Amino acid sequence: MSFQPPGGTPPPGSPPPGGPPPGNNVPPQGYPGSQQRWQTWGAGPPTKKGGNGWKWGIGALALLVVIGVTVAVTISVTKDRGDDGAASTGETFGLASADDKGPVSIITEDPSCTAWGPIVRTLAQEQRNGWDQRDRSIPATQWTPAQRTQYEEVAGAMRRAADQSVPLVKVTPHRVMRELYQQFIAYAHAYVDAIPTYSETDNLLAGVAGGISNALTDICTAISYGSAEARAPLVDAPPNPTAIEPPTEPGGATLFLSAVDRTCPDLIETLEQFDEDTAEWQAMDSNVPASDWNPEQRKIIEGVIPVMTGLAHHLDELGLRSNNPTLQDFALLAAQYRRAYANALPSYSTPDSYLAAVSADITSAVADACRASDA
Repeated sequence: MSFQPPGGTPPPGSPPPGGPPPGNNVPPQGYPGSQQRWQTWGAGPPTKKGGNGWKWGIGALALLVVIGVTVAVTISVTKDRGDDGAASTGETFGLASADDKGPVSIITEDPSCTAWGPIVRTLAQEQRNGWDQRDRSIPATQWTPAQRTQYEEVAGAMRRAADQSVPLVKVTPHRVMRELYQQFIAYAHAYVDAIPTYSETDNLLAGVAGGISNALTDICTAISYGSAEARAPLVDAPPNPTAIEPPTEPGGATLFLSAVDRTCPDLIETLEQFDEDTAEWQAMDSNVPASDWNPEQRKIIEGVIPVMTGLAHHLDELGLRSNNPTLQDFALLAAQYRRAYANALPSYSTPDSYLAAVSADITSAVADACRASDA
């Protein structure tokens, strides 16, 4: 698939190729620009900061539309971690990714992407009923009738989106994409189940689902614009996984972090430090390509590249230290996309922003999952 330059004609229904607007406004793990992504549920309680630093990652419209990638549909879900039946029986449950046991890497094509687009687009539209402007700190016991209606309507929309996503897991040939779909389903259902007795910490569940849905969309967008294919050769081979989650029967997704992982405190601290270390980069206009940078902008970029490669290295270490196979895959995938973006910066073009977005989306989701498991 050809690399789509910023000034070129984007695929039908795609977001504008100018890239994301600058800035971060939704802690923790905030998303860029004054236009928030569709899941304004994404941030957890504002009292728990979690390292934004995820600029240049794509604006609101990019989350609403997955750009032209060839596609199909069908899915599975995560297993209960105490059950290794699939591993012992060799059951594949019809998953195209059942034999994917290698390292995770930049995804340059995936047949589930186009089918994912209408699902997330519809959910985005349905959540604009006032819920997207909600005060997340208000518990269910204090909702007005209008607020309760907003939450209940969005709960129905999330349930439908999760159920519609179930077929997608079977069709993706990538283990990590399967895991992303599975966890979107699991955390979306968990948030829906929590709504009758909602309290502020339950918003973390929505944050995980939102971060993962963003990651899926940005992976597909990077494929469509060609930035994934163009930049993948710049990244060294990823490390092999130390453990792999066995395939399971579709329809039984469970939260990948039901208890705090030992890597969680280090992960959150790392993201907060990254946020502080990249403040000047975050303030730059992400629509300006490398060919138009002035000397000051180029100096900022040259300074941030080693910070990003350092983050990627630390994400690798954290992932390999975890005994949780899904967390490990997510951390290693985020590291690969962060490296791809860092290596792309000397010749940066706006489609490269989607590479940074994937890494930010995934680490945002994992950070909120860590907080939710400790809430």
